[in-house]
Amino acid sequence: METGSGALPLVGVVVIGVFLLILFFRRKNPAQKHRHVASVPDTGIPQGMEELYRWGVDPCSAGVPVMYTLHTCRHCVRLKDFLVQHGIEHRLVFVDEFDNPARKEIMATLRSYNARGSFPTLVAPDGRSVVGFREEAVKELLGLN
Repeated sequence: METGSGALPLVGVVVIGVFLLILFFRRKNPAQKHRHVASVPDTGIPQGMEELYRWGVDPCSAGVPVMYTLHTCRHCVRLKDFLVQHGIEHRLVFVDEFDNPARKEIMATLRSYNARGSFPTLVAPDGRSVVGFREEAVKELLGLN
């Protein structure tokens, strides 16, 4: 009497089915799932996001801290949560929502505050900045100490 010999092919079919479902529902560009509107092809700026673009290329004009972020960045989530928990008004520029040439322009501005161009980067209205989520540095930048 063989036990479980019929279960092996069934398990194989289930595993293959799950794998195929993952491939079917997987997106080629993870940032695409966060886009709500199409970008204007010649500018790369999504419709309705012109003001965020302006803050991305001139963060000091926002009058509040501007955070350069990505949807997939775990450190960015921590900094966003910190800002919300401390009641800090701020603007978020999700760089992955912009296409070129707008993305290149935003990244050039970001690199003027953070040569590596890494995320998150928080820029205060006076032009000072903090790279990454370093709580003490952020508190100092925002005058929370």
